[in-house]
Amino acid sequence: MRITPLDIRKQPFRKTMMGFDKDEVNSFLEMVANEFEQTIRQNDELATKVKTLEARIEEYEKIERTLNETLLTAQRATDEARLNAQKEAELILKDAQIRADKYEDQSRMRVNQLESELHSLKTQRDSFLARFKSMLRDQLALLEVISGSLKDKENGGSGGYGKDSGDEARVDSVMEDETMDEVPPEPVV
Repeated sequence: MRITPLDIRKQPFRKTMMGFDKDEVNSFLEMVANEFEQTIRQNDELATKVKTLEARIEEYEKIERTLNETLLTAQRATDEARLNAQKEAELILKDAQIRADKYEDQSRMRVNQLESELHSLKTQRDSFLARFKSMLRDQLALLEVISGSLKDKENGGSGGYGKDSGDEARVDSVMEDETMDEVPPEPVV
């Protein structure tokens, strides 16, 4: 059973002969009832404050849960972004490596092609020089034969191209030389 301040004020006591002073007991009871009433009021105020504080704590706990969930979501998003960035960086590096390899292969092929063309040009140059030298030798030999024939004519020799049939054979062989037909046209500079 719960005692109220009214119960304290209205509490009946038996009367005995040698009892306490009635006014003192009543004043003491009044004082105890007032104190008890004040304690009850304080208790009610404190209970109200406790309820208010518990409600605030509950709000703060909700906010804390929300913040924790937000932090976890942000952490997951950051981790996913980091993973995606790493994957993208790896893909970019692989793509760059593939392109570099492709350009390297193309460059090698181009170098090989240019080296082949250079070799071919050198071969053509050497062939041209050999034919040109041969043609010049043949022309010089022809000039010597013609020059010899002219000298013979001036000296009263025979009316042919040379002193003997050997000179004529040399002129004929030079004239019929196949290298003359194979000489390429003069290069454009």
